[in-house]
Amino acid sequence: MKKIFNRFVHLMLLITGLSFQNIYAGETIEVLGSPDDLNIRLTALLNKLNPDYYADDKTNGFVYKYRHRWNNPYDFNIYIGKVSKNSPDSILRVESPRQGQEKMWKQIFEQELLQKPPHVSAVPLSKKYHVVTQTLNLVTPIASVGYNSWNSPLYSGRDTVISMAIYFLTDLILVGGAYLYAEQNLPRKNIWGNLLNEKGPGNVWDSPNAIGIFGAMAVSRGIRAFDAWEDTSAHNKTAQFSWSFKF
Repeated sequence: MKKIFNRFVHLMLLITGLSFQNIYAGETIEVLGSPDDLNIRLTALLNKLNPDYYADDKTNGFVYKYRHRWNNPYDFNIYIGKVSKNSPDSILRVESPRQGQEKMWKQIFEQELLQKPPHVSAVPLSKKYHVVTQTLNLVTPIASVGYNSWNSPLYSGRDTVISMAIYFLTDLILVGGAYLYAEQNLPRKNIWGNLLNEKGPGNVWDSPNAIGIFGAMAVSRGIRAFDAWEDTSAHNKTAQFSWSFKF
């Protein structure tokens, strides 16, 4: 178990490291006009999508910065700044823990703020259903991630692999560990039981510790339930508009 746990920790650190590398990658576009003009246009767009965001005073050298609130299904840090001291134009930058959502925002900005037509291979979004993703989540969080990432700009291929890997490893360790614990604590036959040819310890589900297996399963499914709600809500909100996306 210790060896398996150590491998799990190393894999989790690697996957987490890949995720955090993306946070600071970001997507950037240049927009004609001053930061103040761009700020008016940006806030109008954000209000149209979801008004649950706020201005952050820690702008990291930019003129404006906006962050999502906890009940906003989108996940972003958006910055407005000047291209350079001598330029009258502005720069718009978006950062998100997911590479897919960064690219999604960039495509929205290009279509809304730059009036740029979508890519020739871009397609409109179809609605997704909360009941489907939550039902799949009860079976395995991996299936729920697969449903939400399919034909959705919120996920890149890398985002999908990382999310699936995290849920798989979490279930492997928590559920697998609880199963082994319950199995090892089944009542064992003593010498008299062997002589009398009594029935063995039975199935692991007969163990008094079997409830721990369901508790371990609930951990990853509880976390994914909230993520799935956010994924589906953000996807459907985006699908309400006439934007098209290249995946």
